[in-house]
Amino acid sequence: MNEKTTEEIVRELREGLHREVNYRLLFVRYYDQLYRFLQQQGASPDDCLDLIQDVFVSVYKGLGQLRDETQFQSWLFRIAHNNYQNFVEYKQAKKRNAREVSLDEQPKGSGRRPGSQDDDSPIDELLERERRQKLSEALQHLPPQMKRCVKLRVIDCLSNPEIALALGISVNTVKAHLHQAKALLRNKLSEHFSELKR
Repeated sequence: MNEKTTEEIVRELREGLHREVNYRLLFVRYYDQLYRFLQQQGASPDDCLDLIQDVFVSVYKGLGQLRDETQFQSWLFRIAHNNYQNFVEYKQAKKRNAREVSLDEQPKGSGRRPGSQDDDSPIDELLERERRQKLSEALQHLPPQMKRCVKLRVIDCLSNPEIALALGISVNTVKAHLHQAKALLRNKLSEHFSELKR
């Protein structure tokens, strides 16, 4: 039996045929190339894994907009490049924000105006930043697949079936990961997030 071309796979996906099998075929076919591409851009091994998942989530959401199946590969790597650029900008913004508030004084030249939407006190900002930091740290300690499930659910707002498709696992496995992650995060973060104590 002849192996399907990428164009045939993409055509079938756009027609809604064999979605799970075809997405898995694309994932396997392009995983190594994407990994090398992102490493050459400067991504760490862990970041490569997360970014590849993000790329395939974007493919899943945007494939209907691809007009020409023969352009899939260049479209895929354009998504990878854009995702990496966004990732770098996000990391740089995070570093800048981390320096904004001092414990001792109101930051000078922060660009905030009294009465603006962001007119929280430095203490409120600091506490909110600490909560986000604690959540980020706690997520890093989850097993890799569980962490990806949480990320796809919370950040990318995918449904359980969509997460299962993106990761190539069953819906029941997704549900189990999310349930376990919630219990682990509740245990680690209940003192920082009062809503988790329920």
